[in-house]
Amino acid sequence: MPFRVRTVVCVLLLAITGDAIAAGARREPTFVSTGWLSGHLRDANLVVLHASNQRADFDAGHVPGARFLGWATFVGPRDSLSSEMPAEARFDSLLEAAGVRDDSRLVITGGPVTVMSRLFVTLEHFGLGDRTSMLNGGIDAWREEGRTVSRDSTLAAKGDVTLRPAPERVVDAEWIAAHGKGVSPGVAVVDARTPEYFQGLASNSNPRSGRLPVAGNVPYTWLTEELGRFRDRDDMEKLFSRAGVKRGDHVVTYCHIGIQACVAYVAARSLGYEVSMYDGSFEDWSKRSALPVESGPADPPR
Repeated sequence: MPFRVRTVVCVLLLAITGDAIAAGARREPTFVSTGWLSGHLRDANLVVLHASNQRADFDAGHVPGARFLGWATFVGPRDSLSSEMPAEARFDSLLEAAGVRDDSRLVITGGPVTVMSRLFVTLEHFGLGDRTSMLNGGIDAWREEGRTVSRDSTLAAKGDVTLRPAPERVVDAEWIAAHGKGVSPGVAVVDARTPEYFQGLASNSNPRSGRLPVAGNVPYTWLTEELGRFRDRDDMEKLFSRAGVKRGDHVVTYCHIGIQACVAYVAARSLGYEVSMYDGSFEDWSKRSALPVESGPADPPR
């Protein structure tokens, strides 16, 4: 190959490789450690979001510089369901009030893990997931290690963020019925509820008890350890595998009302799966009498 041609080819390969590396670098890891966060607190573009049920949790001590996002500000009833994604304009205003900009690097702390995970999925749904990580273990892990906590509330300068909704991150009953396992190859539906609900032994006040017929069970409580830290990759991978999930599958998580499902979503995402969440979850499915449910122990995965 002539030198000039080789040079052009090499330049093109380097450009393609560089673009691939850059594209990959834009997606931040699902989890960061307390050590990582401690070392980056002074980063100019870092925004730490403390997600919790009530303001008292934040006032009791938080990561220095964190901005409080209360549960009710990004989760609420909608269309007769207990919890659905917020309206885009409302969520945009919430983030801008917390100082989030288009160049912000986001880290979620606070707790419990269900609340943190719900905020993570909401950020993914609105196109900010690639720049977002969760502090593994949340504020409890931070305090357990004796790291500095603040009780001051920092007034953030108003941000300016552009949301780019990714509707494929949240699916509905029609999508499940059309694409669930056994209908569309490569789709694995995961029930994040505890086994008594998965098997139909308890109903949680829904019209019917049981599970989606296409689902395997990965109880959200099995995915975390002490202080709400997520288990290591191998342990989580085994849980998904036992529920019938295979490498390359598109994982869709659900639970009672779309909260516990977010923990399974975050876990699957950290393992590299393409993942979506059925937000209406079993509350929505059980109301639709034309849709089937199953109960009892599930058949072993094939």
